[in-house]
Amino acid sequence: MAKRKKTIPVYVFDEHNEAYYYWHKAKYEGYIKEPLDLFHIDAHSDMMKSDGIQISIYLPNDSQVDYLEYYKNLAKNEFNIGNFIIPAILNGLVNNVYFIFPKWKNYKVRVLKNNISSMFGEGKLFKHCLRINKDIDPRLFQALPDLKHYNYSLLPIERVPKDRKVILDIDLDYFACGDSNPSHLMAWEITGEQFSKQEKFLHDKSLKPARSEVRFLEKDGRFYARIADQRGKEEDKSHLPSRPEIVSEIERVITTLKARKIKPVVATVSRSCVSGFCPQDYAAFIEAKLLQRLPLLFDQ
Repeated sequence: MAKRKKTIPVYVFDEHNEAYYYWHKAKYEGYIKEPLDLFHIDAHSDMMKSDGIQISIYLPNDSQVDYLEYYKNLAKNEFNIGNFIIPAILNGLVNNVYFIFPKWKNYKVRVLKNNISSMFGEGKLFKHCLRINKDIDPRLFQALPDLKHYNYSLLPIERVPKDRKVILDIDLDYFACGDSNPSHLMAWEITGEQFSKQEKFLHDKSLKPARSEVRFLEKDGRFYARIADQRGKEEDKSHLPSRPEIVSEIERVITTLKARKIKPVVATVSRSCVSGFCPQDYAAFIEAKLLQRLPLLFDQ
């Protein structure tokens, strides 16, 4: 009897913070069984550091709490498109992060050694990149029981390590980007109540960056606040190649990963259209072509 190939889940969604939920879903369904390296293929690192959130990243010891709903709420209400990766390290989903940037970006190849923890291991107040020694600072070490170390690598696709089992995470703006500076544009998914009380939302100083414009959007029954920071708008750039160039780049990415024996256990794909990073008229084309080629990585 021929051995059946294991299905690799591919989750496609609107905005990148949703990846945090789908990684938890993959863990819940048995695809992620241990911390794995994250291959983050994107025009932006999404490695912003959050100081803290309102509810813990750790599931409460309460049998009444639904695992998937809990992490869907976290992804939607506590994280944004720029800060969802580091909490996944603390959750034990991600081991090391490889930010794979496109060739049209002029980033410097480098590897950073970082750490992440939360005060008293509660998963709410985060501490980043601390220099502590267990022997010299035993009390501080005890106050951070969930301390995790990780490597953060910035590199192009041809420099990724070989023969890895990974979480594969792709943003469509890697292939076509309407704005290459993430500090000037951010989209939060908000509640229906926040959408209906927009004036109250605009006066919440903890949510709205200084000197910014806010547009409210509704799409498929979901609500978003799109926040554009006015500082440095003249620095914004775009990368909008032709369709043949996009197809060629998709092929290069997939064939390079296959040649380097990269084995995804799950793939997450963000359209990034609501935030405006991947223009709507590009996204559908890129998504279709990418999903056609992704299965080549699953037959290894």
